[in-house]
Amino acid sequence: MRENIVFDYLLANAWGLPLCRVSVSEDGFVQCQENRENTQGLQLEKAEVDKIKSIVSEHAHILDYDSKELESPDVFDGVMNFFDFEASDGRKVNLMAFNIGEVKTPGMSFSKGLLEKGEPDEIVVPVKAMEVVKTFEEIAATLVANGVDAKCLRLTYA
Repeated sequence: MRENIVFDYLLANAWGLPLCRVSVSEDGFVQCQENRENTQGLQLEKAEVDKIKSIVSEHAHILDYDSKELESPDVFDGVMNFFDFEASDGRKVNLMAFNIGEVKTPGMSFSKGLLEKGEPDEIVVPVKAMEVVKTFEEIAATLVANGVDAKCLRLTYA
């Protein structure tokens, strides 16, 4: 995770090309980019930066996750989601997932993460992926309420 970054999110297509990105620094500067063209910068109050860290602290168990533990949807093409989170106590985690936004698709099948025990094709409830998405959505709501374009905070192509 980069120094002085409290929250960073990157949505990339299957070839790794960025679709959107939001980065929040410790000093409250927010940089948003959508489709590698439209860039927006704005300043958050310290209380809002602390709120983002507090949201991560409320979901502290995601700080113990490894990207290889996150459940994957049974989708062969799509997007990659990259997350950097920092909690109030300074603990940080960097996670990468494939198509994590599919946790919101009713009936979508998910398989265990690469490091989880059991059959690799066993269908599971994506508990860890859902917790990452919930944390992300709470942070996204805070950012949108402070003027960040919601297009920069999407989890899927749409």
